[in-house]
Amino acid sequence: MSAFRAALAYDDLLRADANAAGANYPPVYYPEILSRMGLPHDTLAPAAITAQALQSYSVLLLPPLPPGHLTAEALEAIPAWVEAGGLLVGFATHGLQALFGVDVVDLIAQPGDEFTAAACVRLNDPEWTHGLLPSYDQECSIPIIAPVQVLSAPECRELARLLTFFERDTGTPAITYRQVGRGAACYFAFDLGHCMLAMHQGRPVWEDYDGDGWLRTSDQVATRPFPADVPYSDLLMFALRRVIAEHGGVFLHQLPPTPDGAVPDAVFHWGGDDEGATDVQLPAAEFMADLGLPYHINIMPQPIGHHPLPRETFDRLTDIGCETSIHFNFITDGRQPYAFGKDDLAAQLAAYQAAYNQTPVCTVFHCVTWTGWADPARWLAELGLKGDNNRLHRPFPPRNPTNKCSYAFGTAYPFHYYDDHAHQNGRIDFTSQTITAYECGYILNERTEFSQLHRAIEQAGFWHLTQNMFFHPIRLTEEHPREAVQEVLDYCEELGLNALHFGTDELCLWWHARAASSVEPRADGEEGVTLRARTDWPQGCVVQMLWQKDTPPVVVVNGEPAAHVVREEYGCRWLYIACPSGEAEIAISG
Repeated sequence: MSAFRAALAYDDLLRADANAAGANYPPVYYPEILSRMGLPHDTLAPAAITAQALQSYSVLLLPPLPPGHLTAEALEAIPAWVEAGGLLVGFATHGLQALFGVDVVDLIAQPGDEFTAAACVRLNDPEWTHGLLPSYDQECSIPIIAPVQVLSAPECRELARLLTFFERDTGTPAITYRQVGRGAACYFAFDLGHCMLAMHQGRPVWEDYDGDGWLRTSDQVATRPFPADVPYSDLLMFALRRVIAEHGGVFLHQLPPTPDGAVPDAVFHWGGDDEGATDVQLPAAEFMADLGLPYHINIMPQPIGHHPLPRETFDRLTDIGCETSIHFNFITDGRQPYAFGKDDLAAQLAAYQAAYNQTPVCTVFHCVTWTGWADPARWLAELGLKGDNNRLHRPFPPRNPTNKCSYAFGTAYPFHYYDDHAHQNGRIDFTSQTITAYECGYILNERTEFSQLHRAIEQAGFWHLTQNMFFHPIRLTEEHPREAVQEVLDYCEELGLNALHFGTDELCLWWHARAASSVEPRADGEEGVTLRARTDWPQGCVVQMLWQKDTPPVVVVNGEPAAHVVREEYGCRWLYIACPSGEAEIAISG
């Protein structure tokens, strides 16, 4: 039997036309969605979709295409390929409604700009999607930041229900699935690329939208006014992954193996900003090191252009393994609201490099300031940085939402920025590591309070997240925040979580390495499945797939029995395989 392969239909001429007209082209984001999901795929131009081409693939993903853009040959070949066993996944796709089993009876437009939610969905299939949510969140609504089609699909399985913006049940599906011969057709009633791109990057910061007096990432939040207590875009990604997995999909997991080669349950990455202080960095880093935890400190110029932290303290931080970076400062000079530029960033970076002889990896801006859309990401990439930890977990108010875990940008995982139409919507080699669990576990100057901290840990373990644990160095010199950090370790032990702990730089570098890694299905037959994985990450990578047999798997990597785990989760059984760095030949039977 041929090995699993996926294809994404994409026409860059449509992107060029949209850009020339002064518009972004959201389908550029589908490769990012699939990369974050860990799905290897080829890109197939719509004009190249033929019966012969489709024979090489198990799955075809069809983003929105203009009416008439699929050729007559493609419109004939695709239904025959599905009947023979292929999986077709459409995203508000024109021209194949009969194959998907849907009729579009209405369209819910976005009430404001392209960054405004039009409606919501609720995951509701008892076998495939409802279990993606923990018991206390199973009625949550996921905002859809894109126009949404209202469907009639009486013959389809409903994977998600369409709700209005005000969360009223419409009685119609938002994601459907339909068996067609030996294959199937899955349909999303919205452009998933538009939704996720808008959710992750938010709207451009051209003015102080939220009225807090500053230009910053809280102005960008497109999930407002929804609470973002769960990672909305990750849930949509998991729902898509579940459908593809049912048809043999194999994925690179979001987490790497632990140093001893095991499959972890979660990654926690630790960091915070020194706010221009000089006496808190070393005690905070030493406290973390004594607990066996990594830490990342962003060092702020104060005043701008001057770094008060002594070089000997910086060197001591490096000696004990603490990551260090710049904390760009566009607040304390009183210029806010201020649209900074690349020259401003370059000047502050030059002062940092002169003080410490280091080019940072991942940064945070003081008070998470921002300007434009992807502009700062592009500038920082051009200046040699790799990522930021600058997207706030909750919108204003308040300015400083402590002891909260939430996902205002829809995700706990990193993502690559994509540029605007003036820059061809290109992928920027620069990632966002969003803030999620911010100063959790205590009430400032009062007492410990662990409810949000426990929720952050539970969610990280449930979804296998890369959860940000953001603590300022000054807080880690105080009693209650230190007790909160210790509680993370104690609660992970109580829950039985095998947690991996990173500094924020290390997470950023892992995500870049993961994006360059691959898993390639080689064969699928009666004797089992063979795969090839490749990564340059020193600890290797983890491969993930459904395991639907009652017998336990036998897993061999490079000729030796391999570390793996089978987890009963999300209403099904998943197999995770730890693979070493370099190339790994994987054989699975059972």
